[in-house]
Amino acid sequence: MADKRVLVIDNGSYECRVGWSDSKVPDLRFRNVLTKPRKDRKKEAAAQHISEGSSSQTAVEQSAEIQVGNDITNIEAVRAHLKSPFERNVITNWNHQEQIFDYIFTKMGFDGQDKIDHPIILTEALANPNFCRQQMNELLFECYGIPSVSYGIDALYSWKHHQQKQKNISDALIISFGYSTTHVIPVLDGKLQLEHVRRLNVGGYHIITYLFRLMQMKYPVHLNAITISRMEKLVHEHCHIAVDYREELMQWAQMDYYDEHIMKIQLPYNAVTATNAMLTAEQKQEKRRELAHRLLDIKKNREQEKLREDEQQLFVYNKLRQLYEQKKLDKFERALQQQQIGTLEDLDSLIATIKSRIKRVQERAQSAPRPSKQQEKLNKMPKPPEGMSQADWLAELQGKREKILGRKQARQQQRSEQAKRHTHAAQERMRIISSLAKNEKRRKANGEEEDDGFGMNDNDWDVYKRINRYNDDSDSDADNEKLLQFDKILNHYDANTDGNSNVPPQSAAENYQLHFGVENIRVPEVLFQPSMIGCSEAGLAELIAFVLKLFPAAEQQRLVEHVYLTGGCAQFKGLKERLIKELMEMRPFQSKFAIYESDEPTLSAWLGACVHAGEPTFGQTLTTRQDHQEHGKEFFREHTSSNIFYPTPKD
Repeated sequence: MADKRVLVIDNGSYECRVGWSDSKVPDLRFRNVLTKPRKDRKKEAAAQHISEGSSSQTAVEQSAEIQVGNDITNIEAVRAHLKSPFERNVITNWNHQEQIFDYIFTKMGFDGQDKIDHPIILTEALANPNFCRQQMNELLFECYGIPSVSYGIDALYSWKHHQQKQKNISDALIISFGYSTTHVIPVLDGKLQLEHVRRLNVGGYHIITYLFRLMQMKYPVHLNAITISRMEKLVHEHCHIAVDYREELMQWAQMDYYDEHIMKIQLPYNAVTATNAMLTAEQKQEKRRELAHRLLDIKKNREQEKLREDEQQLFVYNKLRQLYEQKKLDKFERALQQQQIGTLEDLDSLIATIKSRIKRVQERAQSAPRPSKQQEKLNKMPKPPEGMSQADWLAELQGKREKILGRKQARQQQRSEQAKRHTHAAQERMRIISSLAKNEKRRKANGEEEDDGFGMNDNDWDVYKRINRYNDDSDSDADNEKLLQFDKILNHYDANTDGNSNVPPQSAAENYQLHFGVENIRVPEVLFQPSMIGCSEAGLAELIAFVLKLFPAAEQQRLVEHVYLTGGCAQFKGLKERLIKELMEMRPFQSKFAIYESDEPTLSAWLGACVHAGEPTFGQTLTTRQDHQEHGKEFFREHTSSNIFYPTPKD
């Protein structure tokens, strides 16, 4: 077995990496998902009918086509139908896993072979249940006929790869960031301390999904443009972890910082061309008429096509009715079954329905065509008065519109002047109020104030009118209605009219932009604050502190002297600096610690498995077919990068 090449499969829940152990990079990398494209139901039914009547299985194979990994051409189109063999980081759907193995072995050149005659190194979840390993052994040994397999943990394989550069290092605190979970793994004297491993149920999936929901709530009008693929790209390329999250949030609250660091994502937008914008009223009306005629033609063609289908169907049903009238009952029953019709009464009901539908279509075709809604809208639009040209009429409406805008602007300016102290309006108002204040109220004999009766006379209210004369908006509603009416008419007839002159012009393309700002620190912060997504677990810093407290002080120091980061989320910028800050706060004064990052966070597990395949003791770590038959289906051989085998207790 030593002369056979070893096939290394890093079976991650997000991405699968496959290659030979003597290669420097994997030969195959793909998303660990599969899908079955939706087929036309009629085609599937026809294929099933052909397969029932013929020994050929071609139609069945075509209807059962499965796309895996890189074969999925448009992943967003089938996002709702994607299937994964994983639930979190544990394999639960073995039919899907078998289909993925078929894809792997086909791409690696084993297509058409009876068995896979090469040893396999396969990664598995930390503390993988015995039942899952039992199912995997059955699949590999009994379905694919492999000679042997070696199971290992991806985080420990990554650590093994890192040890190639850091010689004589046997103690480490490994922080493994996965797609669904994050693990804190202590290693002392080269051995996994399984009983002290802790897991955080937050990973890359939760970060991507959190950004996806944030952007959907922020831009509800662009839901179709906010896709998981686009969010994954934003997370991978632009997100970073804040060293001081609260301080950076305060910076984003400042407009200068926001304008300087905001990233604007331009969505697809078709700008209005200059020729369309400068069309005259007659040209615009002509284009509307052409569009209305085109829509009517499309509707008429659809009706004719439907009419032909109904006539053909009626012809078939009448033939069936003739079989019954000719007393050919056997043929009649078979034909009813083929057409999926229950009884003679159902057939008569279908014939009557189709006849009435054909009659309605024919009557509609003979009757005069009704004007379309577009044409009705055009007919309701006001027309120029008789004896006045359209240009003069539009100029008159434009003048009236300008007068209304002038009145509104004058009222607005008067209100603003009234708010100032030294304007004439403000001084007049204060003079009236002060003169009223000078009038002393009369007092009764007992010394109490007596009501002066102000307001009993209608003339007294003229004082309030004089004080509040600039705030009178009684005519603003009428002006607004007239203004809307004028804008509607002018926009319809005059292409050069700006119907909303009070609003500053804005580029329409800006309405098709996504602003990606504070989200670049808010999204990955869920690793340290899972409560942001409703998770009740402790954050990563608290989890590290909890694991360290499980060890004596001397062993704690050995662990923190080599903190190792691996996994997809280890690529976030600022992660190392944030963990340095957190460890500085939790460790004793002037104690030493060091944090190391993986050179290849997503690839180091596969590279570490290749290192394992080249070790002299590799043969002793292989679980062979004989072991599978003698020791049970859940058995595997342990090594420094594997789980610990605990046999399932027997009843």
